Amino acid sequence: MKFVLAAVAALTASSVAAADLGIMGLTAGGETVAEYNMDSESMTLTVEPEIGKTWMDIDFTASSIIDIYNDEFVLGDTMPTLDVEARKTLVGNIEIYAGTGYDLELEERTDIKVGLSFSF
Repeated sequence: MKFVLAAVAALTASSVAAADLGIMGLTAGGETVAEYNMDSESMTLTVEPEIGKTWMDIDFTASSIIDIYNDEFVLGDTMPTLDVEARKTLVGNIEIYAGTGYDLELEERTDIKVGLSFSF
């Protein structure tokens, strides 16, 4: 039974490439993840819609993870956090970024994070 549920979760997980909305250079995309934890025997389903814009070589994004299922239907039980981020490629695989969020449930800003990432 666990194997069947894990297979269903793996097959239903999907990712959508960003699509150009044709409105002032905005893009939209998202990701849906269905996951089954074999050890705790729990299943989750989340959706993360994202909207973005590139301006002066800076990629701005806004997204939010929305919980739909967590061993029971939970959509609408809690308000999500709206995350915003700005990223700029400095050289090759080096990016600088800054991001924060706003917790709609607690009505407060989340931590501000800045950093430098190197991809290889």
